[in-house]
Formats: sequence, C-alpha cells, structure tokens
Amino acid sequence: MKKQEDLHGIQRHCYTKSSKAGEQFITEHGISFIVSGEMEAYDGNTKHLYQKGDVVLYRKNALIRFVKYPHREENFEATSIILDENLLKNFAEQYEIASDKTPKESLFKLEQDELIQSFFEGLESWFGNKISPELSTVKKTEMIHLLLRNNHEFKNVLFHFGMPGKINLEAFMNTNFRFNVPLSRLAFLTGRSLATFKRDFEKLYHTSPNKWLQQKRLEEAHYLLEQKKMKAKDVYLEVGFETLSHFSYAFKNHFGVSPSHL
Repeated sequence: MKKQEDLHGIQRHCYTKSSKAGEQFITEHGISFIVSGEMEAYDGNTKHLYQKGDVVLYRKNALIRFVKYPHREENFEATSIILDENLLKNFAEQYEIASDKTPKESLFKLEQDELIQSFFEGLESWFGNKISPELSTVKKTEMIHLLLRNNHEFKNVLFHFGMPGKINLEAFMNTNFRFNVPLSRLAFLTGRSLATFKRDFEKLYHTSPNKWLQQKRLEEAHYLLEQKKMKAKDVYLEVGFETLSHFSYAFKNHFGVSPSHL
C-alpha cells in the first residue's frame, strides 16, 4: 500500500510493502530524508543502500531506479523536497552563484548535519495541514541554503542548468539498458534528437533501438536467472520490462523455455 502527500514540492511517501514502481528519469533535483525503512537506488553502475536517518540528494537529468523497503516492523517513510529549476535559477541570480563544473555523479549522500536533520523533523507537523505555495517556497529556499552550508560543492549540482551534451552512444547504452524509459529520454541524455539517436544507433548496432534493448535485457535476464538464481518476479523489473507477463512471453519466444523453467 502506498500513501503520498504533496505540499507544493514538499512530499511525504509511505509504503507498507516493498516497491520498485515509479519514474526512473529524474526531471528535477530533489533531496530525501529516510524517516524509516530502507531505500535502494541504482544509477546504472552501482546500487546504493540508504537507511533510516540518511539524507540523499539526487540530480535532475539522471536515470535512477529507487526501491523502497519496509524494515522489520516499520513501514518505509521518506520526506522529500523537490527543487525545481525556476526556484534554483532565482536563487542563483539573487546570490550570484554559478556552477563551475559539470556534475558526474547522480546521487550524493550527505554528511550528518544537525540543522538538516532538524529541518526535516520540523516538517512532520506540516503534513495533514493546508500549506500555501508561498510558504513551501520559503522552506525549499531554506533547504538550498542548508545544502550549500553542508557542502559548497553542491553548487555544481544545483546550479548546473545546461542540457546534456553529445556523448558516446555505445558506452551509455551498455550502462543504462536496464532502465525502463522511453527512447526519447535516452536520446535526450545522449545529447541527441530522437531522429539522430535512432540514426546513430542503427549505424552502430545495425538494428533498431527497441530490438537491441529487448535482446540485451533478455540476455541479462537469462544470466540472472541461471547464474544468480534469481526469480522471474524479481528479474523482470531489474532488467527493464514493464510487466511479468510481457517478460515471460518475450523470454520464452527468444530462448524456447519459460523463465520459471530456469
């Protein structure tokens, strides 16, 4: 069961069961405080585990898959602050702050910070009440100040407003084929229009992106099932399929046996 409350970009999430659902393309910067439970975040290279009391900053224009787990007798609960681009641009202009390098990482676990901890604890009483957009903006602006106080280098994350540049397509696809996002998102992250992405892809792989993605995901699934002894109900989301039934059909069609047979 999932519960969510959104106070104009200040959000509370609660899950009574583990969940992998949700958008995997991050459209705005955000920061989350784990109230209870555990959260796993996969960025294409590494799985990061965050526990009760941890604070994690994640940047926009990144592919991240979050999995939320209840822990022991506690539900998974987290409070998140969404820092939209307009707010950050106004802040950067007011305080004359600019990014001086392009961020490479997508996830940043904050050092323990008493002020940030107190900030999130102070939001507890907000949920369940009517809060104006103006008041939410005040609190979000306060969070930006606290982030820069915690680590001034976060300016390179928060105030980097450029679009993704053209990057190596093969390296990107081999890292990110497991993410279940539209081709338009993948094209954007490689610094290409959708038409250019498809054209460059077919030159490189001599097949369409959709066919390549399905084959690559099925090969990865076969490895996880046979070598890692994972179950089909865990594998299909891990490799980027939308549903278990679609995965099972495609797997049997490709390998001649059902995933459960392995």
